[in-house]
Amino acid sequence: MEKVLTVAIPAFNVGRYLRDGIKTFLHSEILDDIEILIINDGSKDDTAAIGMAYQKEYPGTIVLVNKENGGHGSAINEGIARATGKYFKVVDGDDWVKADSFINYVKALKKLETDVVMTPFTRINDTTGGREERGFTGIQFDETYHVGEAIGLLGDRYQMHSVTFRTAILKKIPKISEHCFYVDQEYIAYPIKYAKSAFFLNEAVYQYRIGNDEQSMFIKNMQKNRDMHLRVIKNILGFLKYEELEQWQIDFLEDRIKGLCVRQIRIYLSLDDRINARKELDGFTDFLQKEAPNLYRSLKGKMAWLLRVSGNRCYRLLAVWNIWRGK
Repeated sequence: MEKVLTVAIPAFNVGRYLRDGIKTFLHSEILDDIEILIINDGSKDDTAAIGMAYQKEYPGTIVLVNKENGGHGSAINEGIARATGKYFKVVDGDDWVKADSFINYVKALKKLETDVVMTPFTRINDTTGGREERGFTGIQFDETYHVGEAIGLLGDRYQMHSVTFRTAILKKIPKISEHCFYVDQEYIAYPIKYAKSAFFLNEAVYQYRIGNDEQSMFIKNMQKNRDMHLRVIKNILGFLKYEELEQWQIDFLEDRIKGLCVRQIRIYLSLDDRINARKELDGFTDFLQKEAPNLYRSLKGKMAWLLRVSGNRCYRLLAVWNIWRGK
């Protein structure tokens, strides 16, 4: 039987979360419709053992894939290469799905033929337990849109957590960067070249864990991994420059890159080593002025404007202000 959905679970040392996460996918009425690829990315804990136990218990649904450590992007690439489902979704190994929403979602996917399926997601703070559903504004659910029409309404709600792609599209895209954080931005950017239709389903499927200081978006980790964040910016910018794209696709990618660039600048402003941080900032803005001058001139916000018009000379003032406002 053809699978309706492939769920790829990038899993690196997530043994303490994996059992609870896997249980949320396993429901008798949809087991035959899904395949779950647990991509064990060189874990040193009991991730592989847990995955193997589930593969033995659910041989027609769960597959454990053991590989050398290559990072989040490497696990996604492996999942795409092995996927047999009509649709493909990434759910990280420390996250999970809302059971009833997931069942309804899979049943809906059986009937759909659109390139993209968008669903709300929920952010759960690992420290406070607070929950925030991230929905959509200006969207009619159970409706099909041209992606170019819908994407301008989504803003920051177009994320890995909210998107499901037709697998055939993902098999066309460039490989996601390996040994690198922040590659979810590549994952949601590259399919834009091929995606035409999007369906919006009112099921908050993805349950996204936040508030963990081990996560790549934690400010100290962003400082440490800032070269990886820069690498992702350059990769998406290269995709924009060298692919044949329609205007709406160009507009979308430019907007995404601008957001990433502003975040990169904020990282430099948050660094304690002001001398080297200023050098890195100068190198970054020089790169943008050379490779994407129009994009650089249109970066949003007063901070970017002040740096641009001052030639970064107001760096120290902005760095102090950035620290004062809590980074």
